Amino acid sequence: METQTSTSSEAEPVSTAKEETAELSNDHADFVFTSRGAGITSVTLKNYRSTLAKDSGPMILDFSDYPALAYTDLPGLSKAYDFSLAAAADGQSVSFERTAASGLKLHRTITIDTNYVLHISDKFTNSGDQNLELPSAILRTGTMRREAGQKDARGVVSLGVDSLSPGGEKVQHWSKKFPKFFDAGKKDGVALPSPASIALVPRPNPVDWVAAKNKYFVQILTPLENVGEHAIIYANRALAPREEVDPSFAPTKLTEVEEVAIGFATLSMPLAPGQTLERESTLYVGPMKYTELYALRLHQVDVMEFGMWAPVGKILLRIMNFIHDHLPLHNYGIAIILLTIIVRVIFWPITHKSTEGMKRMATVAPLVKEIREKYKENPQKQQQEIMALYKEHKVNPIGGCLPMLIQIPVFIALFVVLRTAIELRFADFLWIKDLSEPENLFPGQLPFGFSLNILPILMAVTMYFQMKFSPTAGDPAQQKIMGLMMPAMMLVFLYNFAAGLALYWTTQNLLMIVQQLTMKKKALAAPAPANAR
Repeated sequence: METQTSTSSEAEPVSTAKEETAELSNDHADFVFTSRGAGITSVTLKNYRSTLAKDSGPMILDFSDYPALAYTDLPGLSKAYDFSLAAAADGQSVSFERTAASGLKLHRTITIDTNYVLHISDKFTNSGDQNLELPSAILRTGTMRREAGQKDARGVVSLGVDSLSPGGEKVQHWSKKFPKFFDAGKKDGVALPSPASIALVPRPNPVDWVAAKNKYFVQILTPLENVGEHAIIYANRALAPREEVDPSFAPTKLTEVEEVAIGFATLSMPLAPGQTLERESTLYVGPMKYTELYALRLHQVDVMEFGMWAPVGKILLRIMNFIHDHLPLHNYGIAIILLTIIVRVIFWPITHKSTEGMKRMATVAPLVKEIREKYKENPQKQQQEIMALYKEHKVNPIGGCLPMLIQIPVFIALFVVLRTAIELRFADFLWIKDLSEPENLFPGQLPFGFSLNILPILMAVTMYFQMKFSPTAGDPAQQKIMGLMMPAMMLVFLYNFAAGLALYWTTQNLLMIVQQLTMKKKALAAPAPANAR
């Protein structure tokens, strides 16, 4: 059962000291640290643009509202207090130090790794002459927000928080429970206004790590040696227009969550005079990129939410990146096309067997209809005759379906990979400027404010012809209706999805058409089977 928790239990002073900053850099990122709270105010990701414009600056994650790694509920040592700050001469670490009025001293050293990882060492010392209690406190990430222009889409995580508990559990993706977390319940049958902000413990389980993320970037905070007591989730939602006028108004649906962060609670420990306790942790701040996250421990790569087809998805992503990295043009549009071709070639024999089975079913369909008419008063005899017919013509009634079912995990996994892969962010192809987003040609100039997306239209057209050329054994009128409805439904479903997904689906349809035409040409050269027993 989730519980609400305060974001701070101490009165925060107004600092009069001048804020000091320091910076640690490597080839991947610049980390800016502040003397206030001994945390991180911003991270610049050098290898990722901030906008679609090719001359835009690098992506900057801004944590100035609440510095990442600053403690909450640690009297005298939280984000409101000024620490002494010193940068090492080698540029690889920064150190902070402050002693609280209680005599509890915190000496923090943060060291930068060669990638997106920081190593944090916190040494707590009782500098007084009396026993004291190191209280339970919260170490948290900075605030994550959507990138400019990003919107929620079906099945795509735009903003979320995750955690992993020890004991073999799966990673918990808490954004799925945001509607519940913001639900204030009812009183006398009337919905109560939802809070604009939450700070809650989703459950009391200890955690191995916690993560806050948007669609493409993530912070992962990991305590070393000792696990965190539990996770604490922070989130702010937008106010509905009516709420701004009437605070008592309760929206029927959760408004858009605009900001998220997460932390973990530390254990309280007694400290004797002069005793020192050291706690270590790591913080990853960077892209949700498989090659980066795979190197981290404790299933942290699962923040990418590949789902139940994760093993297949990871293989497909590796292949796509290999194609991109080793072809001269280094273009992800071409990589998606070649990946789709590779998948189709691998499954060509299975698809061929399935199509052949469907053709045989279509061939005997008139005979099956005759048997059903002839023995409509005797269902048992009808079934025996139909099975005898299938045996005579070597038809397996489910043989055409099973081979197709084998391919479903691959297609779903590829679908999941392409909708969230950071590699497609701002990747161009032909007229497409960003494969991770809809094409959005002539924005707002079409009827009803729509933009033009060409690839989903091509996908629907190729699906229509692919279904038209597929052998069928059902009622021709029903098949004709399905041949129109399915492409139309997929057009609506995929119209505002990432262009990379539509490119994959269109390529797959074209390859299916080629395969079906090839098989049809081969069938025309073969002698036609008899139409009667």
